[in-house]
This record gives sequence, C-alpha cells and structure tokens, in this order.
Amino acid sequence: MSMPTLVAHRGYPGRYPENTLIGIQAAVQAGARYIEFDVQLSLDQVPIICHDDSLKRTSGLDRRVMDMTATELARVDVSEATRFGTLYAGTRPTLLTELAAWLRQQPVVTAFVEIKRESLEYFGTAPVVGKVMRAVQTALPQCVIISFDAPCLLQARDQGAAAIGWAIEDAGRTTVATAVDLAPDYIFVGDKLFASARAVLPGPWRWAVYQVQDPGYARRLMAEGADLIETDAIAEMLAALGSSS
Repeated sequence: MSMPTLVAHRGYPGRYPENTLIGIQAAVQAGARYIEFDVQLSLDQVPIICHDDSLKRTSGLDRRVMDMTATELARVDVSEATRFGTLYAGTRPTLLTELAAWLRQQPVVTAFVEIKRESLEYFGTAPVVGKVMRAVQTALPQCVIISFDAPCLLQARDQGAAAIGWAIEDAGRTTVATAVDLAPDYIFVGDKLFASARAVLPGPWRWAVYQVQDPGYARRLMAEGADLIETDAIAEMLAALGSSS
C-alpha cells in the first residue's frame, strides 16, 4: 500500500508548543511537506498564529488574542509550560507575515492556513480575510486557505487564494449543497465523520482527515479514500510508515 500523505497539524505539537515557528520548522525538518496552522487577529488586526481565542491554554494568561495588540502579544510566552515546563521558555507568538517569509524559503512545503471563526465573528469576514491574504501574499502559491466558515473562503478565493479547503462538521443536506456551490479544493473532516461524509459528497475535492496518530489507521483511511492525514506526531508517523510524505 502507498504511503499516506501526512499533514503536520499545528506544527509538531507532540514535542513542541503548538502553532509556533519552532514547532513548524521541526515538523518540516522531520520530513513534513504539508503543514497546517491556525490564525487569529490581534486587537489591531495583525494576524497571529494561534488556535484558541484565549491564551490561557498555551501561556496561562487568561486573555483573548483579539483583546491585545500585536505589541502586547509579542511579550507573551506561549511555550506551553504545563506540558513542557521550561524547555521552550520564552517562545513568543508567531506573526503570519513571519511564517510566510519563512515558508518562501521552503519551496516544497504547502501550508494549510486556517482562519478561525472567533476572529471572523469579532472583526467581520472582510477585514479578517483581507488581513490574512495580505499577510500570506509573499508565499501565496504555497498556501491553501481553509476554514469552517464557507463565506470567508469565497472571499479568499476572490482575493486570489490559489486553493481553498472547507472544514465540515456534518454530512447533512445543507453541507452537501454548500460543498457543491463552494467547490473547494479540499474538504477537511474528522476521522469519525469521514466515511459518511465521503458517501454523500463524491466531488472532485481531496479529502483531508484529522486527527490520526496511528499509522495503521492512517493506512486504512487512505484505503477508504482519504488523500491527506493530519497528525500531531509527524516524525513518529513518518518513521512508522517508513517514508517522508
């Protein structure tokens, strides 16, 4: 059986703070050719690599990203001390522009850039999409804009996104109709929903399945039609599967 194509989910969170440049760099050094990370906007609408709207889980600071300026955020330690102790102490949030500049130096790497709902709801779709698209402009051919929010993906496509990916939460009629209208390049889906979703959505898109940490399960999902497999343990998965993705 062929090697599953692996996506480094939030970088390499099994061993590094999630959604940080050091974790993403480590994932690529381990052999990842597809990476995924999340984007929120600061109070002054600077795109920051971050999954949650709150900083509490990664830094211990109980404040929202969108309530702090980029300058304030630059002083926050997101080293995930509760998981890693002092190992990565001093790790700061990564700007999307910083990551895009680094990505330009990695021509074989494709990045899935997820625009988070919290920022879309707080600032509105147009401002968020505009800021994200400008931030990734230097590496745009290597970026796939993804989101659970279909309208923001339409705007991203209108603003020049080379490809888009829609993350779905169910396989109901509304989802099917939206997928047909949106015609995304990728559909992202949880592993438990994958089989039922694929049965009712036999479109031309590629399927990206999350979260998978078991190599045998990854192979089974690929045999069932998954095109990409998201994982937190990129190096371990690559080693177990016997090749780089």
